[in-house]
Amino acid sequence: MPSEAVPTQKQIDENNDILDSVLGREGAHVTAVTKDNFENGYFWELYRDLERQFENFLEYVPYLEGNEQTYSFKLLNLILSIGGHVDSALKEMIRYKLFPRDEQIDEIKSRLQRWKTAWVSGVKPDRVNFVYMQELFDVFETKYGLSEKTVIYKVLPKRQKAKPFNEVKNKPTKGWWGIYNGLKHDVAVALKEANLSNTWDALGCAFLLNVVHQPGLDRLWEYNLLRIDSKGQGVGKSAREQGINQSHLWDIGAKGTTMPLFIETALLKYNYNQ
Repeated sequence: MPSEAVPTQKQIDENNDILDSVLGREGAHVTAVTKDNFENGYFWELYRDLERQFENFLEYVPYLEGNEQTYSFKLLNLILSIGGHVDSALKEMIRYKLFPRDEQIDEIKSRLQRWKTAWVSGVKPDRVNFVYMQELFDVFETKYGLSEKTVIYKVLPKRQKAKPFNEVKNKPTKGWWGIYNGLKHDVAVALKEANLSNTWDALGCAFLLNVVHQPGLDRLWEYNLLRIDSKGQGVGKSAREQGINQSHLWDIGAKGTTMPLFIETALLKYNYNQ
């Protein structure tokens, strides 16, 4: 069990909201589905909406030298929304049915289930069953090596390489992770941390979870969004059209690949051969 503080009532309420959608309990805000929410494309669509919001903001305050520390209430709201996406995504990932049996994963899943069972029964959940975001990250740091994965930020005047989960691992009380998991309770402090730089990192983390987790990766293949850069020029052709099928993609989110495979959106790019 993590040695973290007892969760606040607000954290508990947010945990319940996430469980509503992820575990599909009665009264959920999102209709319960039988498919994994990465597999059915829900998380990708949610991510793309967050990216569009940030892209719209950048039209007015571009990410240029001198603007990195620009902060605003709009960015604070966006970081909190991205944090909710990451939190929800991690809880969905822990339930992935094809992960090998693991004592740590099984224990977290059991707590999620006990929390759900108590809540739908009208019984106040025991706080010992609260699932912390940090412990979920620790699981997938081991599985996917998240803190070492590089994302390309498509900023001006040139693209920047970053490891958005690196600070989450090494300075968990700082940056966007610190805002979402603690500073959100002190808006005056959180506001000044809600800057362009931290928003990029938050979005980069959400992007990474969507492109390396296996069901999400399979969905990107089905959407025909994975590309092969066969000429090494930073552009590519459809991986499906180049004969890449889903069997070629198995576990490359964790282990990487020698194929020049990448996924690119309006703001971010990830190369799988790293």
